[in-house]
Amino acid sequence: MNSKSIAVIGLGQFGRSVVKELLDNGKDVIAIDHNEEIAKQVGKDLPTTFVADSTDEKALKELGVNEVDTAVVAYGSNKEGSVLTTVILRELGVKNIIVRVDDDYYIPIMKKIGATEVITPQKAAGTALANRIGREDFKDFYKLDDKYSVVSIVVNPGYFPITLKEMNPKNVYGVNLVLIKRGKKSFVPGGNDSILPDDTVYVVGTSKEISAFREAINGEKGRKK
Repeated sequence: MNSKSIAVIGLGQFGRSVVKELLDNGKDVIAIDHNEEIAKQVGKDLPTTFVADSTDEKALKELGVNEVDTAVVAYGSNKEGSVLTTVILRELGVKNIIVRVDDDYYIPIMKKIGATEVITPQKAAGTALANRIGREDFKDFYKLDDKYSVVSIVVNPGYFPITLKEMNPKNVYGVNLVLIKRGKKSFVPGGNDSILPDDTVYVVGTSKEISAFREAINGEKGRKK
């Protein structure tokens, strides 16, 4: 097993999505689930998929998990399995252990027993949904921390284009415009570039700042004259 390999343990919907993205990024992946049918589904795309009990240290060693650089524990409701698997991965010397939890109560517990990172996808999905409701032009919403988010906004067809130098989004609205997607093309904009109708723009800022910027491009102020 390559020392830079990544083990994904638990192949539910979340785990499978992690595997898919890792493969798309050219990563060396070993996937594990105790359910044979689920493992078979993933195994159609990934030969290094195995049926095993992740709470069995011997089984993980036999699969070479002790040699991976990073392991993702992707269980959701199986709290006991997540805890035991995390402890075993730490004992095996895995450097990076990323654990999914669906209950904030378990975040400090997972960190105490060896997780280097804990993620709560359900909480993130709920936050994103709440921020998209009533804002149909928000395509994606990602919370970066307690203050800042990155949002992709679809520009309405009636937008009146001006250059970013004229708009000055950083100083006027407090946001950083980090990417523009125009059809199949994506680029980091400069001051002489303009946002065009039907573009998708990616901005970073606080909720208040992003809302003000959104109003400027998709509200009455930004419509064609």
